Amino acid sequence: MSLDILGAITGLFVVVYDGQHALRFTLGRARAVVGPGIHFKWPLLQTFKVEETKHTTLDLEPQVIQLDDDLVYEVDAKVVYKIVNLRKAIIEIDDLVTGLQNRVVIAVQSVVARRTRATVTDVDGMCDEIRKELEPVEDTWGVRILKFGFSNISPSPTTLEITQLELLTQEKRRLYAELRERGLSEEASVALVSGAVVSVHPDEPLPMRKEQRRPEKALVAEAEEKLEENEKEALKRKAKRNELEGLADPKESDPFAEEEQGKKPGAPESDDPLA
Repeated sequence: MSLDILGAITGLFVVVYDGQHALRFTLGRARAVVGPGIHFKWPLLQTFKVEETKHTTLDLEPQVIQLDDDLVYEVDAKVVYKIVNLRKAIIEIDDLVTGLQNRVVIAVQSVVARRTRATVTDVDGMCDEIRKELEPVEDTWGVRILKFGFSNISPSPTTLEITQLELLTQEKRRLYAELRERGLSEEASVALVSGAVVSVHPDEPLPMRKEQRRPEKALVAEAEEKLEENEKEALKRKAKRNELEGLADPKESDPFAEEEQGKKPGAPESDDPLA
């Protein structure tokens, strides 16, 4: 730090540290590239422009990209680069970091926008395509893209909801087909897939199933009517049984039977009412 201050005050030298390189300008013209160390210069005639030449990570801003099937995804990406030609990196572009960031963003949007929901998960394929689109930039600006990758590729909340609904629909179709193969009726399969609670009696005839759908009040009234009819029938059966028992017992049917049995055989009948 003290050398930097001294060099700035005197204007006689410039300090280049490890991981840096400098391009020397003489009378405004780019001359040689120098490495780390102390480099003397002629005041007012020579200048040095120092740049980082070690591996540098560029963190891109989050992007919202619409895919080819109109779904929206949120994308974050990072790129690691290195300056391999300092002369081009300083002369060919005014601000290397800003220019490289913009070109990478354009490449990411171009590649991801051509994808669909089914192919956007091919991260390696997209990274290779982006690297190919950045090859002209590497040659022109004197940089080397060492690594490119996505830190996040996720659907937007609306896209996520659409995806979940479609997956749910596919699962219901598969379940419906499986239930139909097992012999369930169409009505029962649809009810089970939709989550409804039903009572399934496939062996019962249709009139019986329709009867089970009657309103509760109608069923209660019908049950009461049947109960009343059963009670009447029971009373009729009881009266008939009593009648049959009465015919079988002569004591109950003939009130004078006892009196006739009390007379002795062969006894003459008396005309006297007081006998």
